[in-house]
Amino acid sequence: DSIRQLVQCFSDSRVGAASGVYRLLKTDQARIGSQEDLYWKYETFLKVQEANLGAFTGAHGSLYAIRRELYPFPSADTINDDFTIPIRILEHGYRVAYEPTAVAFEEAHEMEGFSRRVRITTGNIEQLREIKSLIWPPRPFVLLCLLSHKIGRLLAPLSLLVALAANLALRRQFPYNWLLLGQVLFYALAVLGAIFSLRPKILRLPYYFCMINSALFAWVYQALRHGRAIPSRVELDQLGNQPPLERP
Repeated sequence: DSIRQLVQCFSDSRVGAASGVYRLLKTDQARIGSQEDLYWKYETFLKVQEANLGAFTGAHGSLYAIRRELYPFPSADTINDDFTIPIRILEHGYRVAYEPTAVAFEEAHEMEGFSRRVRITTGNIEQLREIKSLIWPPRPFVLLCLLSHKIGRLLAPLSLLVALAANLALRRQFPYNWLLLGQVLFYALAVLGAIFSLRPKILRLPYYFCMINSALFAWVYQALRHGRAIPSRVELDQLGNQPPLERP
């Protein structure tokens, strides 16, 4: 049924690619499954709004379709090819459709969480290369969605550090002393969540939030270690102690 739903999108000659959605299957190992599920619900909402603007860029890698004649053959070292390919199709003047009724199910395994987040962060950095093609000819909605949805997230970890440093500097003043206390408690819960594998609910959200934002610092480590901004997929997988992903 999901394939049929995707194929129906191509009845519109303006559509060059179509993407489905993810749904997470919770397993015994999925101890961050509910947080991941909440993230994907938010992500799906954003993608629906982008599609309504004709600015949908990031397909779901496990379920999307492309017109054969438009396939751009991305380079083998491309990390987020499910972003690069839709961007190339937009450059040809076609739309990328988003079909919420086409669903791919994926098991939510905690062990894959951090290494995947590092890959996503590295892919977002790689996407900076695409900004040039969106400026001319101008594609303002696509550029806005890219900057706010993808690139803006790269600033979140740095903003957290700035906020913590600012609260430390203003710790003797109200209400910054209470804000600092709240930050310290939140990060303490995140650390406890990292220590205990069977974590209670109070630890899950702080742990998940800090885990996804710490991926940027893991990218910095890899970039410095290997002397280049975009490490390979194998290097990224090794950072998370995961076996390398096989490309299809």
